[in-house]
Amino acid sequence: MKKLLIIGYGNVGKLLATKILANIPEFQITLAGRNIERVKATAENLENQFTKSKVDYIKVDAADKSSLLEAFEEIDMVIVASSSLKYTRNVVEAALDTKTHYFDTQLSSKDKITVLESYRDDIQRKELIFITDGGYHPGIPGAMITWAKQKLGSLAKANIYAALKMDWSLYQYTKSTNHEMLEELKSFDCSYYQDREWKKVNWSKIPKWDFEEPYYELSCMPMVMEEIRCAPDEIEEIEETGFFISGFNPLMDRFLMPILMFGIKVLPASMYGPLGKLFEWGLKKGKPPYGVMLVADCKGSDGSLCMKVHHEDGYEITVVPVVACLKQYISGHIKPGLHLQAWVVEPKQFFADLKALGINVEVEQK
Repeated sequence: MKKLLIIGYGNVGKLLATKILANIPEFQITLAGRNIERVKATAENLENQFTKSKVDYIKVDAADKSSLLEAFEEIDMVIVASSSLKYTRNVVEAALDTKTHYFDTQLSSKDKITVLESYRDDIQRKELIFITDGGYHPGIPGAMITWAKQKLGSLAKANIYAALKMDWSLYQYTKSTNHEMLEELKSFDCSYYQDREWKKVNWSKIPKWDFEEPYYELSCMPMVMEEIRCAPDEIEEIEETGFFISGFNPLMDRFLMPILMFGIKVLPASMYGPLGKLFEWGLKKGKPPYGVMLVADCKGSDGSLCMKVHHEDGYEITVVPVVACLKQYISGHIKPGLHLQAWVVEPKQFFADLKALGINVEVEQK
């Protein structure tokens, strides 16, 4: 039995614990967070749902390294499923000090990656497994590329398109969650790789993709994530790749987003509170159909491939890839070192597990 500590009990943390309890009996789970009453209530609810499982709980504040060190004692792996990007260094150092494996489901933040990279040698020397950028966005697009590489041989083109049509009104948002989403907007890099070089999108020529039913044609803005940025290094022959994501809803895309983008560039971080509230309000103005769909458009020496990954619940499609990756960790497939989820998983088994866990996966090869 491996001891797993999940930091976070919100939208992702609670659902992740539920999926692990249902699918990976090798883990004994402890929930952690700053609000001990909410952590306790979540743990007790999970125990009522899974009567044969014990779910422990503990108070942890990522800002307080001593609380992290105490929580990590006798833990095999910690999963960071909370909005605590600014405390990445604390969590990483505590994991290293206690020889605890690490996994995060946070945004693909440049600052986070920089911190993790600075400890790459220490992670390797201590023979620890550190997995970052877990989930679906990031987390799945790079795995779609490696799957296409296996199927098509020499890979010339691998573009990933994402329809992001979540019903944001169903979820709760903390101040730190809104802050991190604004920080992501602030560092948004609208680059894509074409003709073996990185290019910025021409705003008058934003590409469109026909997702077919139920989302149909949507404009999709290129967005660089670490797993896309490293694709040309991992696959030397690739000539074109990128991740292209749809907008939120017409109100957000046409009216509120320009205000938010201007605000986060000129206003101090102390003003992120009102901006975050505006962002949250705008998110909740979307209309059905809801869901998340990823489409890989790939070409290689052995033909072309179109792959679709789809689910109606945005948090379900965030959590299930983490469970699929954890299955490979349990099996011994993942070796010590610093890894991106998308590039460390064996793609054939990864997508088979996604499908078995309820995610719709379709592949058409020509």
